[in-house]
Amino acid sequence: MKLENATLALEPRSVGECIDLAVLFYRRHASKLLTMSLLFGGVPVAAGVVASRGGTGWLWSGVSFFLVSPFLGASVIAGAGHHVFGEDFTVGNALRQVSSRLVTLLVALPAARLAVAAVSLTCWGVLTVPVAARYGFLSEVVILEQLERYRIAKRCEEILRDVWVEACGRYAAIAGFAFGLSIVLFLLFDLGSRALFGIPVFVAKISWAVAADDVVNLLAYDPLVVGVLSATCWLVYPLARLAWFFCYLDARVRKEGWDVEIALRVEARRLQHAY
Repeated sequence: MKLENATLALEPRSVGECIDLAVLFYRRHASKLLTMSLLFGGVPVAAGVVASRGGTGWLWSGVSFFLVSPFLGASVIAGAGHHVFGEDFTVGNALRQVSSRLVTLLVALPAARLAVAAVSLTCWGVLTVPVAARYGFLSEVVILEQLERYRIAKRCEEILRDVWVEACGRYAAIAGFAFGLSIVLFLLFDLGSRALFGIPVFVAKISWAVAADDVVNLLAYDPLVVGVLSATCWLVYPLARLAWFFCYLDARVRKEGWDVEIALRVEARRLQHAY
């Protein structure tokens, strides 16, 4: 990656600014990101809809999202990461970048997710965010820094050294933002479906006297609820992944002085042309 070709300012940013930048990036490249969501999320969403006939819609949707979404994230990083440093962002280029590192990703990403799941189950979710943040930059390290094997874990640890607690807070903030946005979009889809087509998705099917039971049954057995909710999560995930990628850039700016390096390169070029 050539820092001098960066298409955005490499400077320290708060988590709010990273989310704002992710929203702007998503809006500019919405068609490409939506295409990626469809490519990776189409089969898992369909599997959850089919599984809802047997009462396991929520289970299959959740498990497939948990295991497959990292590869969508890796594709987003491949496209956005190289675009930030001056290369074209196309779906084809992003997928080629992922395929060139596919063996490493097939080992690293599921292993990291399984580690998060194991810790979450044994600790009742208490340590989910610290472990997830610990392995959060795997895709960036594998795809953008082209590292292998033991160097991947070492590099992730190096990036987060002295900023791990802050990274956990950022991870939790981005996850909370993505969760809230998913719920809002799901309810908007529900409202729009009722208003435009007369087809209730979720709220109108709930009897508030037994709301908890109805929600559980809908998530397990209703293919429309399972499909719409799962699709919403797949649509929002690239936005959250972009925000976390910009946190990666911020971490490298703070620890490695990318902003200072760019300023020095620009000044060196100016002086060279001046003489």
